[in-house]
Amino acid sequence: MRNKSILNIQSAALLLAVLMIPLAGCLQEDETNNTVECELVPYGQCSGEDFSGQDLSELNLTGIDLSYANLSGASLTNLNYANLTGANLDSAILDDAELEGAVLTGANLYYASINNGTNLYIADLTSADLTGANLTGAVFHHADFTDAIVTDSDFTDTYWYNTIWTDGVSYNENQA
Repeated sequence: MRNKSILNIQSAALLLAVLMIPLAGCLQEDETNNTVECELVPYGQCSGEDFSGQDLSELNLTGIDLSYANLSGASLTNLNYANLTGANLDSAILDDAELEGAVLTGANLYYASINNGTNLYIADLTSADLTGANLTGAVFHHADFTDAIVTDSDFTDTYWYNTIWTDGVSYNENQA
């Protein structure tokens, strides 16, 4: 009889342990296993990170998510299809950069250097702040500047084709 009681207690304990397995993840206080580590690689996830003042010009950052990142004073060149929504690119150096298909919606490009043939083909600059930015010689092919702030920006010798200006109208020549 005593062996039967011990067996019943062991069975109950085993059953309870098996039933607790699905709850094990909920009992942990450390949530760090759920975070994505930022890697500066194509299609990486680095939203909200701080890269201010860094030279990232030699990196291929195609398709990377740098939304809301601090890139002030950073040097960047290969950002095709990158998500730069709300990013701080104040005084960033984007000379001769590849920004094809980049999303710069609401980005701060205050006094950024975006010249020497920077490619902004199908780039979305909707509501971006380009105050004082130098865009000399940049290429705007199907780019969108709807509601962008372009006060004191330099658009000298830029190439335009089906580019939507701040007024929402598409142009084939410089409207700045």
